[in-house]
This record gives sequence, structure tokens and C-alpha cells, in this order.
Amino acid sequence: MSAAAAADSGFVPAFPERYERRLPLIRLIRTLRENSIGTWTREAFERDIIVYRFGFRPVVVANHPDLIRHVMLDNAASYERDPVGKRLLEPGLGQGLLTSEGAVWKRQRRMMAPIFQPRRLSGFAAIMTERSTALADRLSRQPSDQPVDMAREMMLLTLDIIAQTMFGADTTTDVSTVGGAMDRYQATVRPNIPDLLGLPRWVPRPSVREGQAALAGMDAIIRDLIRRRRDRAAAGGDLGGDLLGLLLAAEDDEGGSRLDDREVRDQMATFFLAGHETTATALAWIWYLLAHAPAVEAKLRAELAAVLGGRPAEYGDYDKLAYTRMVVEEAMRLYPPAHTTARLAMADDRFGDLEMPAGTNVIISPWLMHRHRLYWPQPDVFDPENFAPERVAARRRYIYLPFGAGPRICIGQGFAMIEAVLILATLAQRLHCRMVPGSIVQPVGKITLRPTPGLPMTIESRRQ
Repeated sequence: MSAAAAADSGFVPAFPERYERRLPLIRLIRTLRENSIGTWTREAFERDIIVYRFGFRPVVVANHPDLIRHVMLDNAASYERDPVGKRLLEPGLGQGLLTSEGAVWKRQRRMMAPIFQPRRLSGFAAIMTERSTALADRLSRQPSDQPVDMAREMMLLTLDIIAQTMFGADTTTDVSTVGGAMDRYQATVRPNIPDLLGLPRWVPRPSVREGQAALAGMDAIIRDLIRRRRDRAAAGGDLGGDLLGLLLAAEDDEGGSRLDDREVRDQMATFFLAGHETTATALAWIWYLLAHAPAVEAKLRAELAAVLGGRPAEYGDYDKLAYTRMVVEEAMRLYPPAHTTARLAMADDRFGDLEMPAGTNVIISPWLMHRHRLYWPQPDVFDPENFAPERVAARRRYIYLPFGAGPRICIGQGFAMIEAVLILATLAQRLHCRMVPGSIVQPVGKITLRPTPGLPMTIESRRQ
């Protein structure tokens, strides 16, 4: 263990109780609906493959990196995203990159890829730095004895950033309505009992209507934005250089087709959830971890002082902030925002001696893999040195999956990493954050892995 981790080794980052045996069915379903990471037994963090049945469906928990590669890469064409996850997301995200399959997904991926090339990211980075600096200015004036919910502050910051990058050319957009809609969606959408039991699609699922209702205000705003942009282009204007403009201008290089209004809406909703919620959650956990790890925080501050010298971080600093990136990566190991995914076998498959008939649900959980006893020497210790280059080179692939893997790896991972590093660097050199004494924070797995009930912290400015 590193010197920094050793100095802070009395701190054990929070995690839910790990049970000795599987919960009874009714309690299991109730827990899944409230906190999906709160159902795992100890053996899930110790065994490489677990097989059982849930309702009418065979289930395989894939904790073996070669099995994960098999399902997500080598034989990915034989698997689709599991129906429970799709039915949770489709009411809000429609047929976006996270929920579409087959030829539809391939076309979308081809059309989206140019939007996230490095030449685009450098322009988005300027927005990230500008908004982070504004937040640092505001929080540095915060009375040191007045608590701030840093989880909420990170949500508001990434909301501001994604709104600027998505539709910055329309400065009158009601961003709070969009953000509030996403918050209601997160609170409303949870696994349905019919889905968990594998019952047919015709069985009613109330959360579908609730999820659609939660996003009604956001949909109205997005439809209006799309209409105005198309009208402007028809009158001889441009579509704009933000994400909305890039989506409207995107062409499929295999046929030249463009996205229709519904497809643009679905991609915007997807980008909003993935580009706002996940990064904010990761940043919130970083502040929680740093508040309990003074030696790590000191090493982080030393790098920031050497590289930045007090100025805000910029796109060109990203490659120089090696330890800052390690802190971000380690936080996402302990608290992966996208904590669980699953694949449904569409045909009979086999991995070694393991038979996976069509209909098998294969669970791939970064929450399990990132804290697994077989792959990490001290899985519950906060140690950014886990991501030192020599350790990364020596580690097996497919045991660290914060952005997924295979063809469906997150298309926005470059955006997310740059955003997290620039925000952390800009804020950490100016703010000293500590947990309010007596605060208890627990990870709760909904769509993302949120710190619950929040992250109450006191803040001191480093510029006295």
C-alpha cells in the first residue's frame, strides 16, 4: 500500500451490508427496488462466476474477466441489453444510444462518433473550466460554518456545463426545468416487479407512465429547441456548434441520412442523463473520499500547485495532471456511477463448461468487480496508487469497467474524464472541504450510484 493510503488506512469507505446468504425473494425484490447494490452476498465479492435462477429466468453473475470479455466483446452480437434495464430507461431516453439495439444502434454510433473527437472536446473543456471557476468563486465566499451539500453542488455544476455544451447557443433555455425533470425521473424510475420476475410485456408497469410524466417539461423544451434550430437553418442561418447543432447536422456516412426530430430528442435526453448525472455522482464521491484521506488530498494539492500554480485548469493540462486522474479513477473504482449492467443471451451460448441457454441474464457489475477479492489486493481501501502506470500495466483487463467495455463502451468517456479532472483540479486548489461531523453517507444504487441522503460539507477557501 502507498504511503498516502497507509496514512489514511483507518478510513473504510462506506458500502452496504454484505449478507451471508441470498435474501428471501420478497425482501430481495424490495431491496432491489430501493437500492440495487444492497442485495449482494459476501460470495459475490469472492467468486468469479455465480449461477442461480430468479423468477423464471436463469442468471449468471459474471465476475470473471474472460467471461466479461466474451459477453461484451468477443460474442457481443449474441447478447442484447437486458430488458429490465431497457424498460427502466426507455420511457425517458427513448431509442437513444443507451437503449437501441442492432442496426439502429450501429447507425447512431457511427453518427455520434465525430461529435466526441478530441478537436471537439477542447472547445467543451473551456466551458468546463469557466463554470468550475464561477462555482469556486461562489463557494469561496461561503461562510465556513454554513454546511453545503456538495452532491447537489456537483449536480448543479454538471447541469450547467452540459446545458452549455448541449444548447449553449440558446441562452434563454430553462435549464432548471430540464434538471428538475431528470431528478424526478431518477426518483420515479425503479425496477418493476413484473420485470424482475420476467413476466410478459403486456403486464401493466406503472413506472413507465410515471417516467414519461416526469420528463414532460424537458421534452417540451427540447422539441421547441429543435424546431427553432431547424427554422433558423431554413432561413439561411447555421445550426450552431453546440451538441444540439452537431446532432442536427450529423450525417450517416453509410447512406447520408440524418436524424429525425424524435431521434435528436432521444440522443439529447441520453446525453443529458449520461453527461450530467454520472459525472456529478463521481465528483461527489471524490469529495467524500478526500475529506477522509488527508494524505491523498495533500499529494493532490502538491500536483495542482506544481502544474497550475493557482490558475484554473485548462484542456492542455489534462495529460499533466497524472495524480489528479488517478484520484478520479480510484473514486470511480470504489463508487462506479454506472454500477450494474446486464446482457440477455439471444441464443444458446457457452463459456468453458458453463452453458448459457437463450434467455439467460448475465449480470456484469462494476460495483462487484471493482471491490472483488480476486482482483484487488485491498479492495475496500481508497488508494489512488491503484492507477499508477506500473499497476495498470500489470493488471488484468476487464476488471475495471467504469465506462463499460466492448462495442458499447461509453461514447462520452473522454468528455467525462476531462470534465471530472478539470473540475476537480479547479476546485481542489481553492477549496478545503470537510464532512459535517456526525454525517452518515451511504451509496444507493438507482440509475446511478448516489451518495444518500446527500453530502453535507463545510468549506474553507484556500485563498485567505
